[in-house]
Amino acid sequence: MKRCAKLLLALFLLESAAGLFLFLPLVGRRNAGVKFYRLIFITCVALDAGAAISYGVARQWPLVWCSVALLASTLFVYFVLRYPKRLIYRVPQLLLYSAYLMVPVVAFQRAIRPPAIFWSAAGALSSTALIGSVCMAMLLGHWYLVVRGMPIDPLKRLTWSLLACAVAKSVLLLLAVLSIPGPFERGTALYSLLMSDGVFFWMRIGWGLMGTLGLYPMIWGTVKIRSTMAATGILYVAVVAVIIGEVLGVYLSSVHHMAL
Repeated sequence: MKRCAKLLLALFLLESAAGLFLFLPLVGRRNAGVKFYRLIFITCVALDAGAAISYGVARQWPLVWCSVALLASTLFVYFVLRYPKRLIYRVPQLLLYSAYLMVPVVAFQRAIRPPAIFWSAAGALSSTALIGSVCMAMLLGHWYLVVRGMPIDPLKRLTWSLLACAVAKSVLLLLAVLSIPGPFERGTALYSLLMSDGVFFWMRIGWGLMGTLGLYPMIWGTVKIRSTMAATGILYVAVVAVIIGEVLGVYLSSVHHMAL
């Protein structure tokens, strides 16, 4: 059980790091500046290091080396940020994007063991997108308090992305529940999910999905009128809701071996 918990913690950390890195293009270096990029890279390095430590404690050496490789690659791209138009930056950056897409899928497969690779890819990438979009939006909203006069378009793009990711995750969760075999009877997998683990399942939906979708009109309303301080405060609440939902989702996924 402890070994499983370490795998789930590492998976959550990898998905968080991947989400932050993959949503950087929606911000744009010209808009936020190189210091914001460095902040995100340092955060990704810290998350990758946490994942590597968790895998090391669980003695999952292949995944340890994957996490260490991500950490080292992120550090390398961090140090060549000053050369944005040269191949020494562009090629490692593209390779790192690919790695951040693939490694969470591998980690999800190892920790959750769903019945098909499709569920590993869908589960890992949807969680990565949801965590990355909300955390990046919150950090960027805070950055508006530091850098005055920054255009509002990047925050608008991230707000739209947050809505799309929350809807996509909701659809995936519905498909996962519908794909569980067997009738809704005591002792079946579906009954176990909806009733025995119901307190976790319905909290996962209420906090992580419905809560996030419920906050969206307020987030968009404040972003639309360029009230970035108010938007950042609401986004803090959305981050908490998403993290609670994804932690519960990872737990339920490990128990039922499905992308929940």
